Amino acid sequence: MQLFYTLVDFVPVWTTDAGPTENAQTALNLLSKAQQYGLKAADYETASLQLLLDSLQTAPAQLQQRLKVETRLTAALLRFSQHLSHGRIQDSTIRPSRVTESDIINVAVHLNQALQSNNFEQHMLLAQPNSRSYVRLLWTWQRLLESDTVAARKMSLSVALNLERLRWEPRADSIYLVVNIPAYSLQVVRGPQVVRSHRVVVGKAATPTPELYSAVNFFQTAPEWRMPHSIATKEVLPRLKRDPRYLSSRNLRLYDRAGERVNASRVNWKVVTSSEFPYQIRQAPSSRNALGNVVFRFPNPYEVFLHDTPDRELFDANTRALSHGCIRVQHAWALARFLVERDAGKAGSSRVEKMSDSLNEGETRYFGLYASVPLTIRYQTCEAEGNKLRQLPDIYGLDKVLAEAWNNVPGHQSGVVVSR
Repeated sequence: MQLFYTLVDFVPVWTTDAGPTENAQTALNLLSKAQQYGLKAADYETASLQLLLDSLQTAPAQLQQRLKVETRLTAALLRFSQHLSHGRIQDSTIRPSRVTESDIINVAVHLNQALQSNNFEQHMLLAQPNSRSYVRLLWTWQRLLESDTVAARKMSLSVALNLERLRWEPRADSIYLVVNIPAYSLQVVRGPQVVRSHRVVVGKAATPTPELYSAVNFFQTAPEWRMPHSIATKEVLPRLKRDPRYLSSRNLRLYDRAGERVNASRVNWKVVTSSEFPYQIRQAPSSRNALGNVVFRFPNPYEVFLHDTPDRELFDANTRALSHGCIRVQHAWALARFLVERDAGKAGSSRVEKMSDSLNEGETRYFGLYASVPLTIRYQTCEAEGNKLRQLPDIYGLDKVLAEAWNNVPGHQSGVVVSR
C-alpha cells in the first residue's frame, strides 16, 4: 500500500472534501461483482466499504473517515488485483512449481495505471490471464450466472477452483502446448484457436502426472528408452528374481554404472536389492520401444516427458490414467512434424526427411527447435465446451484438497507483488 501512495504522491484518490470520487464507487461496484470472476466479495469487505462511502455522502467528510476509506478501499483493490492475476491460494504445496519464469506484475502499479486510464474497471480486469481456457471458462460462467442462478449455484465452487488453477499459469504465448490431465488431451493453441488436438495417456493415481510449466526445446526420433530407476527396482527386479531371461525376452538390455553391457542371465539376482541396484536397463530403438518413434523433452524436476507409444490401442479407452507419470501422445509423429515445419519454415521438409531416415535406420537423432514452444501441464476439472460448462473426472482427488485450501484462505490476506 505504501508503494501505491508513493506513486500518487500521498494524495487522496478515493475521497474529496465533498465525498467519495466517481472512481471510488466504480471500484466498489467492481469488487461487489467478485462472484462473476470466481472470487468472493467478502474478501474485499464490500458491505462495510459501501457503508463508509455512504457515510461520506450523508455528512461532511471527516479526516478520520476519509483515511479509513482510502486505506481500506486501496487494500481491497490490491487484494482483488492479486487474486485476479495470480489466485487466492499461495500454498506452495498445492500450487505447481514454476519451471519457467514469466513477467512480474506489480499490483500497486497496476492500480495506479487503472486510475490514470479512461476506463478504470476495464483496466483493472486486464490483470486476468489471457489463456484460451480461462477466457472461455469465465465467459461461460458469466453467461450461466445471468441465465440460470440455480445451475450457477451448483457449479460455483467448481468454477472458482478451476479459474484459480488457470490463474496460476504463466501468461499465454502466441502459440503453446497444453495438456489437461483429467481431459486426457493435448492441444496446440494459437491465440484463441486450437490448431491441433491429441488424445493422451496420463499417469495412474498411484503415479500421477505432475502439473508443471515448461517449454519443449527439442525431440528425439527413434529414441533409446532408459528405464527409470523406480520402475527397474519396484517392478522389474522382482521379475528378474523369478526369471533372469525377462530382459532379453522384451528386447531390454542391462548396463552397469560404467555404461558397460552386462549379461543379465549371469547376475545372481537373488542377492540384488532395490536399495543396492547398480544397473541401468535400456531398450534400443525399435517398433516395440516403450517411447515409440519420438519423445519430446522439456526441463522439469520430475523426469517426465511427452512420447509416442507402441501400445496405441490404449487411446481408444475412455479412461486413460494408465502410465507411470509420463504422457503418451496419440499421433506423436504428426505433432513432431508440425513443430518442425512451424519452426524451420522452408527448411522443414528436409528435416522431416531426416526424421524418416532416423526411423528407417534405427538411429536416434536430436531435433532442436529454434523457438521453444511453451508447455503447460494442468489439472482442470471444469471447462467450457461450446456454450456450456463441462465437468471432468477428478481422477487424482485434487478438487477436495483445493476446495479445503480455498475455504481456509484468510479473507483479508495482503500482498502487493505477484509473479506473472
